[in-house]
Amino acid sequence: MKPFRTAAIALCLFQPLAVHAQDAEDDAFLCKPAPTPVVTLDHGSRYVAKDASRSEFDTESNADVNEQLGPLDDFISELAKAANHALGKDTDQQAAADCVLSGLAEWARVDALSDLGTINAQLSAPARIAGLAFAYAQVQAMLPQSADRALVEQWFADRARGTMAYFDNDAPKNASRNNLRAWAALAVARVGLTVKDPTMLEWADASVRRVVCEVAPDGSLPLEMARKDLALHYQLHAVAPLVITAALLQQEGHDLFLACDRAIHRSVQFVLAAFEDPSLVADIAGEDQTYFNGKEDLRGFEMAWAHAYLTLFYSPALAEFTEGFGELGNSKLGGRQSLLWGM
Repeated sequence: MKPFRTAAIALCLFQPLAVHAQDAEDDAFLCKPAPTPVVTLDHGSRYVAKDASRSEFDTESNADVNEQLGPLDDFISELAKAANHALGKDTDQQAAADCVLSGLAEWARVDALSDLGTINAQLSAPARIAGLAFAYAQVQAMLPQSADRALVEQWFADRARGTMAYFDNDAPKNASRNNLRAWAALAVARVGLTVKDPTMLEWADASVRRVVCEVAPDGSLPLEMARKDLALHYQLHAVAPLVITAALLQQEGHDLFLACDRAIHRSVQFVLAAFEDPSLVADIAGEDQTYFNGKEDLRGFEMAWAHAYLTLFYSPALAEFTEGFGELGNSKLGGRQSLLWGM
C-alpha cells in the first residue's frame, strides 16, 4: 500500500496546520541566534466562531494565529536541527548541543510562554512545549551541570505543571479529551522524563488513557470524526502524540499500547484503512476528506510517528505506506526520527 497523494495542494489553507519536517543536515554547524522570546500568546481560534465542527477557517483570525505562532515554530525547527546535529556523526556535536542550551536559556530567563492569555493559546502551547523539550532531551546528556541547565529544566517543569493544571481544571470539554489533550500528554511526558518527575509521567499516562479509551471499535476517534472534511487530518494529528507518548512511557514500564483493548493499535490501523478506502471516513464524517478532495496532500511529517511505532511493532502495511516519504521527521517530535528511535 502506497501513500495517497492528491494532485492539488491547498497550501494557503493548510500551511498553518503544518509543522516543520527535518531535512538532512550539512556537515558544518552554525548556531543561529535565538529569536526574541515569545512570552505572551493571546491568539483566538483558526476557525469561524459559529462553526461547531471547527472545520471552516476564519481568514483574519487564522492569519493572527500564524503571526503569533510562526516565530515560535521557526525556533523549534532550528532547535531540532541543532539537536539532530548533536546526535549525528558530523563535526561540532558539542557546539550544537551548547547552541540548544543557550537558545533555551535565553527564553527561560524571561519565562517564555508564561502568559497564555486565551483559551486557544493554552491549547496551542503544549505541542510547542513538546518540540522544545524534545530538542533539549537530545542534548541533555552532553551538557555539564550549570546554572543555565538548571534554569532551563526548571522552566520546562513550570510549563509542564501549567499544562497539567489547565487541562485538569479549565480546558473545554472536548479539548480535554481530543488531540489537544494528546499533545498535552506528550509535552508533559517528555518534560517529566527530562526532569525525572514521576507525577508528570503518571499524568501523561492518565491523559493518554482518557483519549484512547474513547476510540471507537473501528479505530476512529469520535471527536476527530466530527471535524467534517478535516476528520482524517485530525485523526492523524491525534495519533502522532498518542503513539510517541506511549513509546516514551513504554520505556518506563507503562504499556499504553494495551490500554482499552489495544486502542492505539486500532487507531493506527484505521489510518491505513482510511487511505486504502476513503469512503470509511467519508461515511462517518459525512464529507470527502481533505486528502481526497484536492485540498491537501499527506506530508511526511504527519507520518513521522510511524518510525517509533515500527521500532516496537511489526507492521509491513505501515512500513510500505511510509516508504515513499524517505526520512521521517517532525520538529515537534524531535526532528529526524531515525536519530531518536533507530531502526
